[in-house]
Amino acid sequence: MAKVLVIGLDGATLDLVEPWAKQGYLPVLAKMMNEGGYGRLRSVMPVLSSAAWPSFMTGMNPGKHSMVDFVRREPDSYRLRPVNRQQLRASTLWKILSQHNQKVGVLNVPMTYPPEEVNGFMVTGLGTPDYKPFTYPPELGKELLRRGYRVNKRISYHIGEEKAYINEINDMAERQLEVSLWLMRSQPWDFFMTVFFDTDQLAHFFWKHMDGSHPDHNRLADQQYADTILKFYQKIDQSIGTLCEAAGSDTNIFIISDHGTGPFYRDVFLNEWLRQQGYLVIEKDIARLQGIYRVLAGLGITRSHISSILRRNGLGKIERWIKDTIGNGIDLLPKSQRAEFPQSIDWSRTRAYSFGYQGQIYINLQGREPLGIVSPGEEYDQVCQEIMSRLLQIVDPQDDKPVIDHVYSQNELFHGPYLNLMPDLTLVMRRLSYNTRQGYEFSPKVGQIFATSQTKESGSHRPDGILISKGPDVLITGMHPASAHLIDLAPTILYLLGCPIPKEMDGQLLNEWITLSHPPQMDESNSIDYPDQREESRSYSSKEDKEIMDRLKNLGYLE
Repeated sequence: MAKVLVIGLDGATLDLVEPWAKQGYLPVLAKMMNEGGYGRLRSVMPVLSSAAWPSFMTGMNPGKHSMVDFVRREPDSYRLRPVNRQQLRASTLWKILSQHNQKVGVLNVPMTYPPEEVNGFMVTGLGTPDYKPFTYPPELGKELLRRGYRVNKRISYHIGEEKAYINEINDMAERQLEVSLWLMRSQPWDFFMTVFFDTDQLAHFFWKHMDGSHPDHNRLADQQYADTILKFYQKIDQSIGTLCEAAGSDTNIFIISDHGTGPFYRDVFLNEWLRQQGYLVIEKDIARLQGIYRVLAGLGITRSHISSILRRNGLGKIERWIKDTIGNGIDLLPKSQRAEFPQSIDWSRTRAYSFGYQGQIYINLQGREPLGIVSPGEEYDQVCQEIMSRLLQIVDPQDDKPVIDHVYSQNELFHGPYLNLMPDLTLVMRRLSYNTRQGYEFSPKVGQIFATSQTKESGSHRPDGILISKGPDVLITGMHPASAHLIDLAPTILYLLGCPIPKEMDGQLLNEWITLSHPPQMDESNSIDYPDQREESRSYSSKEDKEIMDRLKNLGYLE
Protein backbone atom coordinates (compact mmCIF):
# COMPACT_ATOMS: atom_id res chain seq x y z
CA MET A 1 0.00 0.00 0.00
CA ALA A 2 1.34 3.43 -0.99
CA LYS A 3 2.34 5.94 1.69
CA VAL A 4 0.79 9.42 1.94
CA LEU A 5 2.70 12.72 2.07
CA VAL A 6 0.80 15.93 2.81
CA ILE A 7 2.56 19.29 2.36
CA GLY A 8 0.62 22.25 3.72
CA LEU A 9 1.11 25.78 2.42
CA ASP A 10 -0.86 27.94 4.82
CA GLY A 11 -2.98 30.49 2.98
CA ALA A 12 -1.77 29.47 -0.51
CA THR A 13 -4.16 30.45 -3.27
CA LEU A 14 -4.73 29.06 -6.75
CA ASP A 15 -5.14 32.68 -7.89
CA LEU A 16 -1.34 32.94 -7.57
CA VAL A 17 -0.21 29.33 -7.99
CA GLU A 18 -1.98 28.61 -11.27
CA PRO A 19 -0.70 31.61 -13.29
CA TRP A 20 2.79 31.38 -11.78
CA ALA A 21 2.94 27.66 -12.61
CA LYS A 22 1.83 28.31 -16.21
CA GLN A 23 4.42 31.09 -16.55
CA GLY A 24 7.20 28.71 -15.50
CA TYR A 25 7.90 30.24 -12.09
CA LEU A 26 6.82 27.10 -10.17
CA PRO A 27 8.13 24.14 -12.21
CA VAL A 28 7.60 21.48 -9.53
CA LEU A 29 3.99 22.39 -8.89
CA ALA A 30 3.38 22.81 -12.64
CA LYS A 31 4.61 19.25 -13.25
CA MET A 32 2.40 17.89 -10.47
CA MET A 33 -0.61 19.75 -11.83
CA ASN A 34 -0.04 18.26 -15.29
CA GLU A 35 0.66 14.73 -14.07
CA GLY A 36 -2.05 14.55 -11.40
CA GLY A 37 -5.03 16.64 -10.40
CA TYR A 38 -5.53 20.11 -9.00
CA GLY A 39 -8.27 22.51 -8.07
CA ARG A 40 -9.73 24.77 -5.44
CA LEU A 41 -10.07 23.50 -1.89
CA ARG A 42 -13.01 25.04 -0.06
CA SER A 43 -12.32 26.05 3.54
CA VAL A 44 -14.68 26.39 6.50
CA MET A 45 -16.34 29.51 7.85
CA PRO A 46 -15.06 31.64 9.43
CA VAL A 47 -12.01 31.40 7.18
CA LEU A 48 -9.37 31.09 9.89
CA SER A 49 -6.45 28.72 10.44
CA SER A 50 -7.74 28.11 13.96
CA ALA A 51 -10.95 26.64 12.51
CA ALA A 52 -9.58 25.28 9.23
CA TRP A 53 -6.66 23.11 10.34
CA PRO A 54 -8.74 21.40 13.07
CA SER A 55 -11.42 20.78 10.43
CA PHE A 56 -8.81 19.20 8.15
CA MET A 57 -7.35 17.03 10.92
CA THR A 58 -10.76 15.76 12.09
CA GLY A 59 -12.79 15.72 8.87
CA MET A 60 -15.48 17.64 10.73
CA ASN A 61 -17.14 21.05 10.86
CA PRO A 62 -16.33 23.28 13.87
CA GLY A 63 -19.68 22.43 15.50
CA LYS A 64 -18.32 18.94 16.08
CA HIS A 65 -14.65 19.61 16.91
CA SER A 66 -15.41 22.92 18.75
CA MET A 67 -12.60 25.20 17.48
CA VAL A 68 -13.73 28.25 15.54
CA ASP A 69 -11.31 31.11 16.35
CA PHE A 70 -7.95 31.76 17.99
CA VAL A 71 -9.74 32.76 21.19
CA ARG A 72 -12.74 31.51 23.10
CA ARG A 73 -14.92 32.94 25.82
CA GLU A 74 -13.89 31.39 29.11
CA PRO A 75 -16.68 29.30 30.71
CA ASP A 76 -18.89 31.36 33.06
CA SER A 77 -17.06 34.53 32.03
CA TYR A 78 -16.71 37.01 29.16
CA ARG A 79 -12.92 36.87 29.36
CA LEU A 80 -11.24 35.68 26.15
CA ARG A 81 -8.47 33.11 26.22
CA PRO A 82 -6.44 31.57 23.39
CA VAL A 83 -7.33 28.02 22.39
CA ASN A 84 -5.08 25.04 21.74
CA ARG A 85 -5.42 21.35 20.94
CA GLN A 86 -6.75 20.64 24.43
CA GLN A 87 -9.98 22.31 23.34
CA LEU A 88 -10.23 20.03 20.28
CA ARG A 89 -13.08 17.66 21.04
CA ALA A 90 -12.68 15.13 18.24
CA SER A 91 -10.04 12.60 17.28
CA THR A 92 -7.39 13.72 14.83
CA LEU A 93 -6.44 11.98 11.59
CA TRP A 94 -3.10 10.94 13.08
CA LYS A 95 -4.72 9.56 16.21
CA ILE A 96 -7.03 7.39 14.11
CA LEU A 97 -4.14 6.26 11.92
CA SER A 98 -2.15 5.44 15.06
CA GLN A 99 -5.02 3.33 16.38
CA HIS A 100 -4.83 1.30 13.17
CA ASN A 101 -1.08 0.73 13.51
CA GLN A 102 -0.06 3.22 10.85
CA LYS A 103 3.22 5.05 11.47
CA VAL A 104 2.71 8.80 11.38
CA GLY A 105 4.92 11.90 11.33
CA VAL A 106 3.42 15.37 11.84
CA LEU A 107 5.46 18.59 11.65
CA ASN A 108 4.43 22.22 12.21
CA VAL A 109 0.67 21.83 11.74
CA PRO A 110 -1.07 24.82 13.41
CA MET A 111 -3.23 24.21 16.47
CA THR A 112 -1.49 20.94 17.46
CA TYR A 113 0.08 22.11 20.74
CA PRO A 114 0.41 20.43 23.19
CA PRO A 115 1.88 17.46 21.29
CA GLU A 116 -0.31 14.42 20.97
CA GLU A 117 0.86 10.88 21.67
CA VAL A 118 0.93 9.13 18.29
CA ASN A 119 2.34 5.98 16.73
CA GLY A 120 5.34 7.85 15.42
CA PHE A 121 6.32 11.46 16.09
CA MET A 122 4.79 14.93 16.27
CA VAL A 123 6.28 18.45 16.21
CA THR A 124 3.71 21.11 17.08
CA GLY A 125 3.11 24.34 15.13
CA LEU A 126 1.35 27.70 15.53
CA GLY A 127 0.12 28.10 19.11
CA THR A 128 3.22 26.59 20.73
CA PRO A 129 4.71 28.65 23.61
CA ASP A 130 8.45 29.12 23.77
CA TYR A 131 10.47 26.89 26.10
CA LYS A 132 7.74 24.26 26.40
CA PRO A 133 7.87 20.61 25.24
CA PHE A 134 6.81 20.72 21.60
CA THR A 135 7.38 17.16 20.40
CA TYR A 136 6.24 13.62 20.90
CA PRO A 137 8.23 11.76 21.96
CA PRO A 138 9.61 14.52 24.25
CA GLU A 139 13.27 13.64 23.62
CA LEU A 140 12.84 14.41 19.91
CA GLY A 141 12.66 18.11 20.76
CA LYS A 142 16.21 18.18 22.11
CA GLU A 143 17.54 16.68 18.90
CA LEU A 144 15.60 19.15 16.75
CA LEU A 145 16.90 22.09 18.77
CA ARG A 146 20.41 20.72 18.40
CA ARG A 147 19.83 20.74 14.64
CA GLY A 148 18.78 24.42 14.75
CA TYR A 149 15.03 23.95 14.42
CA ARG A 150 12.73 26.67 15.81
CA VAL A 151 8.97 26.61 16.19
CA ASN A 152 8.55 30.39 16.56
CA LYS A 153 10.12 33.37 14.85
CA ARG A 154 12.42 35.71 16.73
CA ILE A 155 11.54 38.66 14.49
CA SER A 156 8.07 40.12 13.88
CA TYR A 157 6.93 42.28 10.98
CA HIS A 158 7.52 46.01 11.39
CA ILE A 159 7.48 48.70 8.72
CA GLY A 160 11.06 49.66 7.94
CA GLU A 161 12.35 46.24 9.02
CA GLU A 162 10.99 44.23 6.10
CA LYS A 163 14.35 42.75 5.05
CA ALA A 164 15.04 41.31 8.49
CA TYR A 165 11.56 39.79 8.55
CA ILE A 166 11.98 38.23 5.09
CA ASN A 167 15.38 36.82 6.07
CA GLU A 168 13.83 35.30 9.19
CA ILE A 169 11.06 33.67 7.18
CA ASN A 170 13.51 32.22 4.65
CA ASP A 171 15.70 30.91 7.45
CA MET A 172 12.73 29.24 9.16
CA ALA A 173 11.67 27.58 5.89
CA GLU A 174 15.17 26.22 5.31
CA ARG A 175 15.36 24.80 8.83
CA GLN A 176 11.95 23.21 8.41
CA LEU A 177 12.98 21.56 5.13
CA GLU A 178 16.17 20.19 6.70
CA VAL A 179 14.30 18.74 9.68
CA SER A 180 11.52 17.35 7.48
CA LEU A 181 14.06 15.52 5.33
CA TRP A 182 15.93 14.19 8.34
CA LEU A 183 12.71 12.87 9.90
CA MET A 184 11.48 11.35 6.64
CA ARG A 185 14.79 9.53 6.15
CA SER A 186 15.48 8.49 9.74
CA GLN A 187 12.00 7.53 10.97
CA PRO A 188 9.55 4.93 9.64
CA TRP A 189 6.29 6.43 8.39
CA ASP A 190 3.16 5.61 6.42
CA PHE A 191 1.77 9.14 6.71
CA PHE A 192 3.93 12.26 6.86
CA MET A 193 2.78 15.87 6.98
CA THR A 194 4.62 19.18 7.16
CA VAL A 195 3.17 22.71 6.94
CA PHE A 196 5.00 25.80 5.66
CA PHE A 197 3.19 28.60 7.49
CA ASP A 198 4.72 31.74 6.01
CA THR A 199 3.01 31.61 2.64
CA ASP A 200 0.20 33.05 4.76
CA GLN A 201 2.25 35.62 6.64
CA LEU A 202 3.92 37.15 3.61
CA ALA A 203 0.52 37.52 1.95
CA HIS A 204 -0.81 39.36 5.00
CA PHE A 205 1.95 41.95 5.04
CA PHE A 206 3.33 42.12 1.49
CA TRP A 207 0.24 41.85 -0.73
CA LYS A 208 0.17 45.60 -1.42
CA HIS A 209 3.72 45.49 -2.79
CA MET A 210 2.76 43.21 -5.70
CA ASP A 211 -0.83 44.41 -6.20
CA GLY A 212 -0.85 47.60 -8.26
CA SER A 213 -4.59 48.03 -7.67
CA HIS A 214 -4.28 48.05 -3.89
CA PRO A 215 -4.97 51.52 -2.41
CA ASP A 216 -1.79 51.27 -0.29
CA HIS A 217 0.39 50.37 -3.26
CA ASN A 218 3.18 52.82 -3.98
CA ARG A 219 4.80 51.98 -7.31
CA LEU A 220 8.22 53.39 -6.49
CA ALA A 221 8.38 52.54 -2.79
CA ASP A 222 7.02 49.02 -3.29
CA GLN A 223 9.29 48.07 -6.17
CA GLN A 224 11.91 46.33 -4.02
CA TYR A 225 9.30 44.05 -2.42
CA ALA A 226 7.05 43.51 -5.46
CA ASP A 227 8.27 39.93 -5.96
CA THR A 228 8.66 38.96 -2.27
CA ILE A 229 5.66 36.63 -2.26
CA LEU A 230 6.62 35.10 -5.61
CA LYS A 231 10.19 34.45 -4.46
CA PHE A 232 8.97 32.64 -1.36
CA TYR A 233 6.55 30.52 -3.40
CA GLN A 234 9.50 29.64 -5.63
CA LYS A 235 11.54 28.67 -2.58
CA ILE A 236 8.73 26.43 -1.35
CA ASP A 237 8.29 25.00 -4.86
CA GLN A 238 11.91 23.80 -4.72
CA SER A 239 11.33 22.42 -1.20
CA ILE A 240 8.30 20.50 -2.42
CA GLY A 241 10.42 18.94 -5.14
CA THR A 242 13.02 17.86 -2.60
CA LEU A 243 10.40 16.39 -0.25
CA CYS A 244 8.61 14.53 -3.04
CA GLU A 245 11.89 13.03 -4.23
CA ALA A 246 12.67 11.89 -0.68
CA ALA A 247 9.20 10.36 -0.34
CA GLY A 248 9.65 8.21 -3.46
CA SER A 249 7.41 7.39 -6.41
CA ASP A 250 5.28 4.96 -4.37
CA THR A 251 3.78 7.81 -2.35
CA ASN A 252 0.47 9.61 -2.83
CA ILE A 253 1.18 13.31 -2.44
CA PHE A 254 -1.25 16.09 -1.56
CA ILE A 255 -0.31 19.79 -1.59
CA ILE A 256 -2.98 21.65 0.36
CA SER A 257 -3.77 24.98 1.96
CA ASP A 258 -6.23 25.68 4.73
CA HIS A 259 -7.65 28.71 2.92
CA GLY A 260 -6.71 31.18 0.19
CA THR A 261 -5.59 34.80 0.30
CA GLY A 262 -6.51 38.09 -1.35
CA PRO A 263 -6.25 41.84 -0.75
CA PHE A 264 -7.31 43.43 2.53
CA TYR A 265 -8.62 46.98 2.79
CA ARG A 266 -10.48 47.99 5.95
CA ASP A 267 -10.95 47.18 9.64
CA VAL A 268 -14.52 47.12 10.92
CA PHE A 269 -15.56 47.85 14.51
CA LEU A 270 -18.72 45.78 14.82
CA ASN A 271 -19.19 46.54 18.52
CA GLU A 272 -19.38 50.24 17.73
CA TRP A 273 -22.07 49.48 15.17
CA LEU A 274 -23.92 47.28 17.69
CA ARG A 275 -23.67 50.13 20.20
CA GLN A 276 -25.12 52.60 17.72
CA GLN A 277 -27.97 50.21 16.96
CA GLY A 278 -28.78 49.76 20.65
CA TYR A 279 -27.75 46.11 20.95
CA LEU A 280 -24.64 46.81 23.07
CA VAL A 281 -24.33 49.22 26.01
CA ILE A 282 -21.10 50.66 27.42
CA GLU A 283 -20.67 50.84 31.20
CA LYS A 284 -21.29 54.40 32.45
CA ASP A 285 -18.13 54.43 34.57
CA ILE A 286 -16.11 53.18 31.60
CA ALA A 287 -17.61 55.85 29.38
CA ARG A 288 -16.38 58.48 31.83
CA LEU A 289 -12.98 56.83 32.05
CA GLN A 290 -12.63 56.96 28.28
CA GLY A 291 -12.20 60.70 28.50
CA ILE A 292 -9.26 60.20 30.86
CA TYR A 293 -7.92 57.41 28.63
CA ARG A 294 -7.96 59.73 25.60
CA VAL A 295 -5.91 62.30 27.53
CA LEU A 296 -3.37 59.63 28.56
CA ALA A 297 -3.37 58.24 25.00
CA GLY A 298 -2.66 61.72 23.66
CA LEU A 299 0.41 61.81 25.90
CA GLY A 300 1.48 58.35 24.73
CA ILE A 301 0.81 56.78 28.15
CA THR A 302 -0.87 53.56 27.03
CA ARG A 303 0.18 49.94 27.33
CA SER A 304 0.23 49.53 23.55
CA HIS A 305 2.40 52.61 22.96
CA ILE A 306 4.89 51.77 25.72
CA SER A 307 5.12 48.17 24.45
CA SER A 308 5.73 49.40 20.90
CA ILE A 309 8.56 51.72 22.01
CA LEU A 310 10.28 48.98 24.02
CA ARG A 311 10.06 46.48 21.15
CA ARG A 312 11.29 48.95 18.54
CA ASN A 313 14.36 49.59 20.67
CA GLY A 314 15.10 45.92 21.25
CA LEU A 315 13.92 46.01 24.86
CA GLY A 316 11.46 43.12 24.69
CA LYS A 317 13.01 41.51 27.77
CA ILE A 318 12.32 44.65 29.80
CA GLU A 319 8.73 44.61 28.58
CA ARG A 320 8.33 41.00 29.73
CA TRP A 321 9.95 41.85 33.08
CA ILE A 322 7.52 44.74 33.61
CA LYS A 323 4.53 42.50 32.82
CA ASP A 324 5.75 39.73 35.10
CA THR A 325 6.60 42.15 37.95
CA ILE A 326 3.50 44.36 37.86
CA GLY A 327 1.08 41.60 36.86
CA ASN A 328 -2.54 42.72 36.70
CA GLY A 329 -1.51 46.12 38.06
CA ILE A 330 -0.52 47.11 34.55
CA ASP A 331 -4.24 47.21 33.71
CA LEU A 332 -4.44 50.53 35.59
CA LEU A 333 -2.97 52.05 32.44
CA PRO A 334 -5.29 52.10 29.42
CA LYS A 335 -4.37 49.58 26.76
CA SER A 336 -5.17 52.25 24.18
CA GLN A 337 -7.69 55.03 23.84
CA ARG A 338 -10.39 52.48 22.94
CA ALA A 339 -12.86 50.91 25.34
CA GLU A 340 -11.65 47.45 26.35
CA PHE A 341 -13.42 44.14 25.95
CA PRO A 342 -15.10 42.73 28.00
CA GLN A 343 -14.92 45.04 31.03
CA SER A 344 -16.26 48.06 29.13
CA ILE A 345 -19.62 46.43 28.39
CA ASP A 346 -22.74 46.66 30.54
CA TRP A 347 -23.75 43.04 30.13
CA SER A 348 -27.04 43.52 32.00
CA ARG A 349 -28.28 45.68 29.10
CA THR A 350 -26.38 44.17 26.14
CA ARG A 351 -28.16 41.85 23.69
CA ALA A 352 -25.35 41.21 21.21
CA TYR A 353 -21.58 41.61 21.00
CA SER A 354 -18.69 40.75 18.72
CA PHE A 355 -15.17 39.40 19.10
CA GLY A 356 -12.70 37.56 16.93
CA TYR A 357 -11.25 37.85 13.45
CA GLN A 358 -13.42 38.28 10.36
CA GLY A 359 -16.85 39.27 11.68
CA GLN A 360 -18.56 37.07 14.24
CA ILE A 361 -21.50 38.21 16.37
CA TYR A 362 -22.72 36.49 19.53
CA ILE A 363 -26.10 36.93 21.19
CA ASN A 364 -25.98 37.53 24.96
CA LEU A 365 -28.10 34.43 25.51
CA GLN A 366 -29.69 33.34 28.78
CA GLY A 367 -28.29 30.02 29.99
CA ARG A 368 -25.21 30.26 27.78
CA GLU A 369 -23.59 33.59 28.68
CA PRO A 370 -23.09 34.25 32.41
CA LEU A 371 -25.22 37.43 32.30
CA GLY A 372 -27.35 36.62 29.26
CA ILE A 373 -30.53 38.65 28.81
CA VAL A 374 -31.93 37.31 25.52
CA SER A 375 -34.31 34.36 25.95
CA PRO A 376 -33.77 31.26 23.79
CA GLY A 377 -36.38 30.61 21.14
CA GLU A 378 -38.58 33.39 19.77
CA GLU A 379 -36.67 36.35 21.24
CA TYR A 380 -33.33 34.89 20.09
CA ASP A 381 -34.64 34.40 16.56
CA GLN A 382 -36.09 37.90 16.50
CA VAL A 383 -32.83 39.56 17.61
CA CYS A 384 -30.83 37.55 15.04
CA GLN A 385 -33.23 38.49 12.22
CA GLU A 386 -33.20 42.16 13.22
CA ILE A 387 -29.41 42.30 13.28
CA MET A 388 -29.10 40.41 9.98
CA SER A 389 -31.51 42.80 8.28
CA ARG A 390 -29.77 45.92 9.61
CA LEU A 391 -26.29 44.61 8.78
CA LEU A 392 -27.18 44.36 5.10
CA GLN A 393 -27.90 48.11 5.12
CA ILE A 394 -24.38 49.10 6.24
CA VAL A 395 -22.42 51.19 3.76
CA ASP A 396 -18.85 52.42 4.00
CA PRO A 397 -18.93 56.25 3.91
CA GLN A 398 -15.65 56.14 2.00
CA ASP A 399 -17.49 54.99 -1.14
CA ASP A 400 -21.18 54.75 -0.07
CA LYS A 401 -21.33 51.10 -1.16
CA PRO A 402 -22.73 48.14 0.82
CA VAL A 403 -20.23 46.30 3.01
CA ILE A 404 -21.95 43.04 3.95
CA ASP A 405 -22.09 40.38 1.24
CA HIS A 406 -23.80 37.77 3.38
CA VAL A 407 -24.73 36.99 6.98
CA TYR A 408 -24.79 33.32 7.95
CA SER A 409 -26.88 32.09 10.85
CA GLN A 410 -25.38 29.55 13.22
CA ASN A 411 -27.32 26.61 11.79
CA GLU A 412 -26.29 27.43 8.22
CA LEU A 413 -22.61 26.84 8.99
CA PHE A 414 -22.40 24.49 11.94
CA HIS A 415 -23.92 21.33 13.31
CA GLY A 416 -22.93 19.06 16.14
CA PRO A 417 -22.77 18.96 19.94
CA TYR A 418 -20.80 22.23 20.31
CA LEU A 419 -23.13 24.78 18.72
CA ASN A 420 -23.01 26.66 22.03
CA LEU A 421 -19.40 27.61 21.23
CA MET A 422 -20.13 28.80 17.68
CA PRO A 423 -20.94 32.41 16.68
CA ASP A 424 -24.63 33.11 16.22
CA LEU A 425 -23.97 35.23 13.12
CA THR A 426 -20.96 35.09 10.80
CA LEU A 427 -20.36 37.92 8.33
CA VAL A 428 -18.71 38.02 4.92
CA MET A 429 -17.66 41.61 4.29
CA ARG A 430 -16.64 42.51 0.74
CA ARG A 431 -15.28 39.07 -0.09
CA LEU A 432 -13.38 39.10 3.24
CA SER A 433 -11.39 42.20 2.29
CA TYR A 434 -13.00 43.89 5.34
CA ASN A 435 -12.38 42.26 8.73
CA THR A 436 -12.78 42.60 12.46
CA ARG A 437 -10.06 41.38 14.82
CA GLN A 438 -9.78 40.51 18.49
CA GLY A 439 -8.29 43.42 20.41
CA TYR A 440 -9.99 45.94 18.11
CA GLU A 441 -13.55 45.31 19.26
CA PHE A 442 -13.99 49.05 19.79
CA SER A 443 -13.06 52.02 17.67
CA PRO A 444 -10.39 54.52 18.77
CA LYS A 445 -12.98 57.22 18.02
CA VAL A 446 -16.57 57.25 19.23
CA GLY A 447 -18.85 56.76 16.22
CA GLN A 448 -16.17 55.32 13.91
CA ILE A 449 -17.08 51.96 12.35
CA PHE A 450 -14.43 51.74 9.60
CA ALA A 451 -10.69 52.42 9.54
CA THR A 452 -7.63 51.59 7.51
CA SER A 453 -5.74 48.50 8.68
CA GLN A 454 -4.70 48.89 12.31
CA THR A 455 -2.02 46.16 11.88
CA LYS A 456 -0.56 47.37 8.55
CA GLU A 457 -1.89 44.28 6.77
CA SER A 458 -2.74 44.46 3.09
CA GLY A 459 -3.73 40.82 2.55
CA SER A 460 -6.37 38.63 4.19
CA HIS A 461 -8.01 35.24 3.85
CA ARG A 462 -10.28 33.86 1.13
CA PRO A 463 -12.49 30.74 1.24
CA ASP A 464 -10.72 28.81 -1.54
CA GLY A 465 -7.31 27.27 -0.96
CA ILE A 466 -5.46 24.79 -3.17
CA LEU A 467 -5.40 21.03 -3.64
CA ILE A 468 -2.75 19.48 -5.88
CA SER A 469 -2.40 15.69 -5.93
CA LYS A 470 -0.15 13.15 -7.56
CA GLY A 471 0.74 9.52 -6.94
CA PRO A 472 0.05 5.88 -7.79
CA ASP A 473 -3.57 6.10 -6.57
CA VAL A 474 -4.28 9.61 -7.90
CA LEU A 475 -6.27 10.03 -11.12
CA ILE A 476 -4.62 12.13 -13.84
CA THR A 477 -7.32 14.71 -14.40
CA GLY A 478 -5.66 18.11 -14.59
CA MET A 479 -7.92 20.92 -13.40
CA HIS A 480 -11.00 19.87 -11.40
CA PRO A 481 -13.82 22.31 -12.16
CA ALA A 482 -15.65 21.62 -8.88
CA SER A 483 -14.14 22.53 -5.52
CA ALA A 484 -13.15 19.82 -3.08
CA HIS A 485 -13.65 20.59 0.60
CA LEU A 486 -10.96 20.73 3.26
CA ILE A 487 -12.86 18.22 5.43
CA ASP A 488 -12.84 15.68 2.56
CA LEU A 489 -9.12 15.01 2.94
CA ALA A 490 -9.23 13.11 6.24
CA PRO A 491 -11.60 10.36 5.02
CA THR A 492 -9.73 10.20 1.70
CA ILE A 493 -6.36 9.72 3.41
CA LEU A 494 -7.81 7.08 5.73
CA TYR A 495 -9.15 5.23 2.68
CA LEU A 496 -5.80 5.35 0.88
CA LEU A 497 -4.08 3.89 3.94
CA GLY A 498 -6.64 1.11 4.30
CA CYS A 499 -8.29 2.41 7.46
CA PRO A 500 -12.02 2.60 8.21
CA ILE A 501 -13.66 6.01 8.02
CA PRO A 502 -15.49 7.09 11.22
CA LYS A 503 -19.19 7.63 10.61
CA GLU A 504 -19.06 10.95 12.48
CA MET A 505 -16.81 12.57 9.84
CA ASP A 506 -18.57 15.20 7.73
CA GLY A 507 -16.08 14.93 4.87
CA GLN A 508 -16.72 12.84 1.78
CA LEU A 509 -14.37 10.50 -0.05
CA LEU A 510 -12.74 12.34 -2.99
CA ASN A 511 -13.62 9.56 -5.42
CA GLU A 512 -13.15 11.81 -8.46
CA TRP A 513 -9.53 12.42 -7.45
CA ILE A 514 -8.34 8.91 -6.56
CA THR A 515 -8.64 5.34 -7.80
CA LEU A 516 -11.12 3.31 -5.75
CA SER A 517 -9.34 -0.03 -5.43
CA HIS A 518 -11.67 -1.39 -2.72
CA PRO A 519 -15.01 -0.48 -1.16
CA PRO A 520 -14.67 2.12 1.60
CA GLN A 521 -15.01 0.69 5.09
CA MET A 522 -17.01 2.72 7.58
CA ASP A 523 -16.41 2.64 11.32
CA GLU A 524 -19.93 2.46 12.75
CA SER A 525 -18.77 2.49 16.35
CA ASN A 526 -18.53 5.67 18.38
CA SER A 527 -14.88 6.01 17.42
CA ILE A 528 -14.69 9.81 17.73
CA ASP A 529 -13.69 10.80 21.22
CA TYR A 530 -15.31 13.90 22.67
CA PRO A 531 -13.39 14.89 25.84
CA ASP A 532 -15.52 16.28 28.63
CA GLN A 533 -15.88 19.91 29.61
CA ARG A 534 -13.08 19.67 32.21
CA GLU A 535 -10.51 20.16 29.46
CA GLU A 536 -11.01 23.93 29.81
CA SER A 537 -9.01 23.89 33.05
CA ARG A 538 -6.01 22.39 31.25
CA SER A 539 -5.45 25.29 28.85
CA TYR A 540 -2.50 27.71 28.82
CA SER A 541 -1.18 29.26 32.02
CA SER A 542 -1.70 33.03 32.46
CA LYS A 543 1.89 33.68 31.36
CA GLU A 544 1.46 31.47 28.30
CA ASP A 545 -1.85 33.23 27.56
CA LYS A 546 0.02 36.53 27.24
CA GLU A 547 2.77 34.99 25.13
CA ILE A 548 0.34 33.40 22.67
CA MET A 549 -1.78 36.55 22.49
CA ASP A 550 1.34 38.62 21.78
CA ARG A 551 2.39 36.21 19.04
CA LEU A 552 -1.05 36.27 17.41
CA LYS A 553 -0.87 40.06 17.57
CA ASN A 554 2.45 40.02 15.72
CA LEU A 555 0.92 37.72 13.10
CA GLY A 556 -1.83 40.29 12.49
CA TYR A 557 -4.74 38.29 13.94
CA LEU A 558 -5.05 40.32 17.13
CA GLU A 559 -4.28 43.86 18.19
